Amino acid sequence: MLDFLTYVNEFLSFFFTDPERIPASSWCLNQPCLEVFGIRINQISSSVLVYMLAFYGLFVGYKYYQTQGGQKAKLYWSVSLVLGGIGALSAGSSFQAFAYLIKCVGKEFCDVTSSFEVAYNILTVWSAGFLCLAIGMTFLRYSKIKTISIITLGYCLVFTVLSLTAFKEDLHLLVSFEFLLLSLAPLYLSIFTITIYQHIKNSNESSRKHLMAWLVLMLTLIAYYLYLNFHYTELLWSKGIWFSANDVLHLGVMGWLYYLSNVLMGVVEDYK
Repeated sequence: MLDFLTYVNEFLSFFFTDPERIPASSWCLNQPCLEVFGIRINQISSSVLVYMLAFYGLFVGYKYYQTQGGQKAKLYWSVSLVLGGIGALSAGSSFQAFAYLIKCVGKEFCDVTSSFEVAYNILTVWSAGFLCLAIGMTFLRYSKIKTISIITLGYCLVFTVLSLTAFKEDLHLLVSFEFLLLSLAPLYLSIFTITIYQHIKNSNESSRKHLMAWLVLMLTLIAYYLYLNFHYTELLWSKGIWFSANDVLHLGVMGWLYYLSNVLMGVVEDYK
């Protein structure tokens, strides 16, 4: 298995940039840092946003759990949102707020990744997996749900084992954010396909509101990639404005969570 993962990691190097280790002394030359009570905090405004996002996600997940009323679709939504919220806490700590503390303290060169980031990857994939189950419970018959459940849970388990092994063996591209996005693609493609199919087959308020939820999420991702690819982060940081592509993503996802909490939640129910 290790030989196979090593080969996959090398193959990914044709498409993704293998991360370089940054000298600890240079860490804050490339991003905003601030000393708070003797602790070096990275990207403090971005850190505030990502923690707000995390706790808001946990809150919305709790709302779905409170109102489930025996509906498995709402229960799976709740699990998905809670896992996503915990993942955001983990990501915010290692990518932003406490990145220097976690990756650099006591080292000549900062670590490329951390256990927090691997936890984020795993939690994010499981979050998407439970979201896929939630959408299936809303739009598909039980016979189809059983098959989708087995495939989805198996996929998430394989990703978990792969991520833990890759982290242990320093196969950095297999625990990168780019590989995470690649791994999420089949799950979200399934979610979009199920929703669109149901909307075409039987358009109703539920299918329309679900489609709108995916549209909001898609527009958020488009805005993130445009901001990232046009290098607005570096431009604004050079002018002392701490607003990054991640901030665009976090604000967009908070808007998505607001939609889930105040619009979509009322139409989420099991297939009848």
